[in-house]
Amino acid sequence: MEKFARGCGVDPRTVQELWQEATSRPEDIPFGLDDVEGITSFEQLREAMAKLLRARRLSQRELSQREPFGRLPRSTLNDALLGKTRLRKDLVLGFVRALQLGVEQEDAWSAAWERASLTKSVRHQVIDFMPSPHLLQVLSDIDMPEWNCLAELVDSALGRQGTVSGSAAAARSPLEVSIDFRRDAEGHDSEIVVRDQGAGMDGSQMLDSVRLSWAGNRLSVAGFGINIAMFRLGSVVTMRTARREAAAWSVLSLDLRSLTHNPSWEVPLRLEPKERKDEHGTEITISGLRSRRPRRMPGLRDRLGDIYSYLIRENRLRLALDGRLVPPRMPCVWDAARTVERREGPVSARQTIDVTLATVQQCRACGASVPLDADACLECGSRHLMPLPHRVWGWLGIQRYLHPTDYGIDFYRHGRKILVRDKSLFMWSDEDTGSALSEYPADLPHQGRIVGEIHCDHVPVTWSKDAFATDSSAWRGVVRVIRGQGPLGTHHSQQLAYPKNTSPLAVLFRAFRRNDPGLRCLVPGDGRRSMHKRAQEWGKLFHRGHPDFRNDQSWNEAAAAHDAQRLRPAGNDRAFVAPGSLAQLKHHPMLPGRHTPMGSSRTEPAPQAVVRCTYLFDREARTNRDGSVNYRATGQRLRVSNIGSGTADRLRIRIEPVGDGTGPLVMHARDDGTELTVDRLVSRTHVDFPIARTWGTAPEARLIMNWDEGGQEFEEIQSIRWG
Repeated sequence: MEKFARGCGVDPRTVQELWQEATSRPEDIPFGLDDVEGITSFEQLREAMAKLLRARRLSQRELSQREPFGRLPRSTLNDALLGKTRLRKDLVLGFVRALQLGVEQEDAWSAAWERASLTKSVRHQVIDFMPSPHLLQVLSDIDMPEWNCLAELVDSALGRQGTVSGSAAAARSPLEVSIDFRRDAEGHDSEIVVRDQGAGMDGSQMLDSVRLSWAGNRLSVAGFGINIAMFRLGSVVTMRTARREAAAWSVLSLDLRSLTHNPSWEVPLRLEPKERKDEHGTEITISGLRSRRPRRMPGLRDRLGDIYSYLIRENRLRLALDGRLVPPRMPCVWDAARTVERREGPVSARQTIDVTLATVQQCRACGASVPLDADACLECGSRHLMPLPHRVWGWLGIQRYLHPTDYGIDFYRHGRKILVRDKSLFMWSDEDTGSALSEYPADLPHQGRIVGEIHCDHVPVTWSKDAFATDSSAWRGVVRVIRGQGPLGTHHSQQLAYPKNTSPLAVLFRAFRRNDPGLRCLVPGDGRRSMHKRAQEWGKLFHRGHPDFRNDQSWNEAAAAHDAQRLRPAGNDRAFVAPGSLAQLKHHPMLPGRHTPMGSSRTEPAPQAVVRCTYLFDREARTNRDGSVNYRATGQRLRVSNIGSGTADRLRIRIEPVGDGTGPLVMHARDDGTELTVDRLVSRTHVDFPIARTWGTAPEARLIMNWDEGGQEFEEIQSIRWG
């Protein structure tokens, strides 16, 4: 009207006065006391107010201006009429006064509000559930294990807790989450109830948590995983949530079978009064279960305890399954104080990692990563950005026992374990040839013991949270931090012209690649061989919480006892009794510093000389006719060193091949090239024996070393690998 007036050359203020006079004239619209007295719910109350407002042809801004003292804010009235906030009594009375309906109408509307407040469950909003529920039917058929479905519901509770502004009290108290299986009269599971004592949500947040939508040019996964998890478990889902300050619970019911036949795709959102004002949290009840087979509770409890082991033991999560707390799976590793001596110096059995690769920004709307200097998301245009450091932190360590499968690195994202005992980083891929090489385990038996826990919250994961996006630059950065770029072994790196790998995994690999019994490799032994089976049994007792195996003392004493028995004087053939428990270990006579054989009070001396054999070679580059460069090993030699403080006299080394093949050709060897002799090897010296490997050379050998020292003869056995 103002634009029309200016176009006609008339003062707009004149038109404004005429327009206000026209719109303020009351019209004869039937909405009597009988209509008001029929209102019994907040939904009907909102509909009546909206109808009356439309009939009077008034905007909410104009209505707000009619109420003096600002008691009818336009935004507050709008949220109340849309069902986003609670419809207060003072808003209703201010609405009636602004319309000048009279005292009698005010009393009627006041009574209508009182009747609505007494209603236990009220439908007050209808939402559009996009996209089609038929998509949910398809998503529910996607294969997802039951434990992963339950973990997704636990993740949603942790995510809601993380969105709340962190207070000191919230940081001290763990989030309590319970998973209960309700059973029918026949003992079959009828419902699954997942409840958390978190901050809860309001109605709009609950809808956003389950709604599938598009953000930018891709599907938002905010409700993707939780929808699959819920409808994979059952066809009927009821969500019930509230914040502490809310007056009622927001309840949303989703029946997949009904939704697929509903052409409008609308579901009701209702309110339920609280029994106590301080109630809060979220409860998800799933019925119409797909599976009715018997459930293995111990296995499910162990799996969840493994997935959330970090959060549980850090007291950030208390997870209960059918009324019993889920214990965390603790890592059974050697203490960081345990070290082994290598050429590069002492190497700890536990390597700490904390590297920040870069810092970017993450969009809170769609989750995309954008540069640090960007003002808005490049995907969806949102300006809600937060800093996201690309930090890789955790540790790598040596497990106290070897196992064919129970080893590898655990990778976490936001406290949840994504990869469980992953072994992919033990493989090295040549980018030039595309060939892959398994580098670990490298010693017999082919079992592993390198483990670790790595946190990388910035790396994207799949919707099912069972794998990382390994084709992303973020994951490649994690791999470089953990294992470097080249092979783990020094010789292999030299052959391929790579520099020495100094990554944490390479350091552990070189120090603990062998499984020889004793303290040199931190492997329990019985004086003759490794006790791998016994160490595994102790590991089972550790995971069961046995108090005698909480620390690594049992394994360490067994390794020390092996060294004491192995270095016994030659000819002492008294049997060595392998310790069967911690109590036997503590009283075993063959511990370091106690060299008294069983049944004897005589103390026999330990050797001062320490003999070690090492295979060495040089690398020579050769250019082929086509111009390519190849490397070959030259100057191959077996170095015999005395790293102890004593002198080894009349040293004899016998070489026995291990596996198919023969031993290498050794210069200056006796007895058909299988025995080396050194008349005298003083402390801190070495002797090199040239060797040559042929096509028939076995990959490994067993070296039996005998020497005299102070009138006593000693023997030591060592394994070596040619290559």
